[in-house]
Amino acid sequence: MVPNLPRKIFGIVLVSVLAIWSMVAFNIHLGLDLSGGSRIVYKVDFEEAIEKQQIGVNEDRRVVLQQVASVFQRRLDSAGMTDIPIYPQGEDQIVVELPDRTKEEIEQIKSIIVNQGSLSFRIVLNATDDLGYATEIEKYRSWREGNPDADSTDFNRVAEAEGGPRAGVLWYGLSENARPTAAPQGLDAVPVRNEGVIRNTSPDAPDSWDFTGADIEAVFPSQDRAARPAVGYKMKSARGTAYADFTENFKGRAMAIILSGEVYSAPEIEGRIPGQGIITGGLSGFSIDEVTEFITVLRTGSLPVVPVLDSESFVGPSLGKDSISTGVTSATIGLVAIFAFMLLYYWTNGVVACLALAFNAFILIGALYFTQATLTLPGLAGLVLTIGMAVDANILIFERIREERTRGREVMQSYKNGYENAFSTIVDANLTTLITGIILFRVGTGPVAGFAATLSLGIVASMFSALVFSKVIMHFLVFEKRTISDVKMARALWADKHIKFTGMRKGAAALSAALILGGLGMLSMQFENMQGIDFAGGSSARIHFNEAKSTTEVREALNASGGNYEVVLVKDEDGATGEASKQFMVERTLTPEERAAYMSGETEGQDLQASFQAELVSIFGDSLDANDPFPELSTVSPRVSGEIQQKASLAMLLSLLSIVIYMNFRFKEYRYGIAAVIAVFHDVLVTLGLLALFSYLGLVQVELNLEMVAAFLTIIGYSLNDTIVVFDRIRENLPRQKGSYPEVIDLSINQSLSRTILTSLTTFFVVAVLFIMNRPMHNVLEGFSFAMLIGVVVGTYSSMFVASPALLFLDRWARNKRLPEDGGGSPPAAAAKTA
Repeated sequence: MVPNLPRKIFGIVLVSVLAIWSMVAFNIHLGLDLSGGSRIVYKVDFEEAIEKQQIGVNEDRRVVLQQVASVFQRRLDSAGMTDIPIYPQGEDQIVVELPDRTKEEIEQIKSIIVNQGSLSFRIVLNATDDLGYATEIEKYRSWREGNPDADSTDFNRVAEAEGGPRAGVLWYGLSENARPTAAPQGLDAVPVRNEGVIRNTSPDAPDSWDFTGADIEAVFPSQDRAARPAVGYKMKSARGTAYADFTENFKGRAMAIILSGEVYSAPEIEGRIPGQGIITGGLSGFSIDEVTEFITVLRTGSLPVVPVLDSESFVGPSLGKDSISTGVTSATIGLVAIFAFMLLYYWTNGVVACLALAFNAFILIGALYFTQATLTLPGLAGLVLTIGMAVDANILIFERIREERTRGREVMQSYKNGYENAFSTIVDANLTTLITGIILFRVGTGPVAGFAATLSLGIVASMFSALVFSKVIMHFLVFEKRTISDVKMARALWADKHIKFTGMRKGAAALSAALILGGLGMLSMQFENMQGIDFAGGSSARIHFNEAKSTTEVREALNASGGNYEVVLVKDEDGATGEASKQFMVERTLTPEERAAYMSGETEGQDLQASFQAELVSIFGDSLDANDPFPELSTVSPRVSGEIQQKASLAMLLSLLSIVIYMNFRFKEYRYGIAAVIAVFHDVLVTLGLLALFSYLGLVQVELNLEMVAAFLTIIGYSLNDTIVVFDRIRENLPRQKGSYPEVIDLSINQSLSRTILTSLTTFFVVAVLFIMNRPMHNVLEGFSFAMLIGVVVGTYSSMFVASPALLFLDRWARNKRLPEDGGGSPPAAAAKTA
């Protein structure tokens, strides 16, 4: 029964040892949604950077992106914050993951990493300069009146002929604590002399009066005259003389100290400075933390370009622990239920199946340790879903063994044929799901990539445990020890059915058309409401109140503010009573006007989250919990949401294209792949429509987001799994059955009916547990698991009433095209059976 048995046993032992070693040697990292913390995505606008001459037109953008990530890393390492994952993503994004951090720590880290770090020393313009001081002041005042929200440095890019500053003059805004006297009366910025232009010398020349952070040899903590914290600096020896000449030349003038485009202070030069000085913090001085941050930024260098915040998500550590508990409970309930079913229905064979499932879970966990994977909340869902789908291979094998025994085969031959006949079906069904998992991993990010990795590893583990481990165990029980002397199982359900599925294809087509058209109509009505912030851009928060409130109370308070809010009550252990709770999920998607403002550069990602929190604080005030008012926060910019939609579409198209190519390779005919894709389109559209209906009725919280994309790709894989089982039977039956093509299809569906329903029921139960456990928490798994529930039912239906009739239609269409070419002769063997 098992060729190369010693090799198979060696493989099982090797995999087991590797799994145990991995669990000892490596660690599984918890994602931010489980451990708590923040995931921040910054975006580099290269076009703007080129316009501002921060980088050259021909510079390699990948190199620049890596340079920015390296500066981020150096700054955090210098501040003692090591082991923080920072990495480029895509063509213009940098991801910073901050696990197990408080909000205060996260804000400090954000402040450190995005500080441009460009330091310069400039002489403040005054009336004694031959640069038209009064004219320059009036030009800036006029520009500011027309551009009240623009950054002061934007004025420097306005051409002189269009009212911009003349050559030799630059403007910089005041920092928060800078003395107002540093700026002309009534203005928020300081005009300075651009020494490099005035002296007409290269900034790289030894005697140049262009001084930047690159000229500083050391920075260190110091104090100002009032004993307040300050930053001391020392110029490099090669630039010391030029700096001394510079300060002597401008004795009695104000020197602006500019960091990242803002004037921090503008002290008067009292005399020749031989090469070192201090930077003070303005009116109130620096705090100790600000001095530390200032020094860290200067020591680690300036950013070649300034990234902007594109998206941010925050999860409190207590919420992460709840998610872990829920995930473990869901997996335990699902595993116990499946074990019970397999033992009750398949008896001794069920014991082997349970051992295979346990081994599957064991090597899957070992694989997660070996790859040092990051386990996320959707990743936990992938583990639970893997349990439900892993049982399918065992059911396929056992139903094939039962079928062989029913035909009169000997016990040993029945087991041998059962495994052999199920092999190709198991491989085909799992590989198509694996294809969608790999594509999702490539295009997904963060938690969704974690789900794809867990699902993909789970599929590989399932195939190994079913086709190798269980087969070896069964070999010893049947062929070696003879423990199993007969095929004993519970009476087959749905056996010996002769349902004419193809005869019901017209009624099924009418039902499917009605569901699709009605669903599309409902989706068009609900699409805007169903879009999550992943797709529309915006912010969401989990709000924690001092006392329980009703959903109506919270919703009315938000609606009174005029925002575009969605409110969902979250059941909690502390204060949830019926329709009241201390916790609510509040989401605010951006309006078209707000999206336009962001895309035009008027609003940045940090502004979205800051304004969202400020709105909530102003609305609810003291009723918010003082210790932890927002256990979970998330912000997605419109730019990122647009990219997410593109990735989602790309993932769907790549999945479908890959499936058609693979099925053509396996079945040697495109019609099988095309029929399968027709069924997939049917499943996606029907599921979308039903989700829109349930969302409209308010029965479940459903959002179109990246997690929902993962759900739909999983539905595609599951639907294909069912369809391939039927198609494999059709391919197997065609050469040996004498009936018409519709009769062969009906026979094949009936033969696989028991497996189809049993697998659907076990998967449905596992996903139902996931839904029930997560619905009160209103996390991403609520909509994900509900979509999967619908997908399991619709996928089962389509394998019988959509995919197979589509295959029949394509066969007849192909036959009609071939007949004229044959001159009326006999068509190919498969087509000849078509009635």
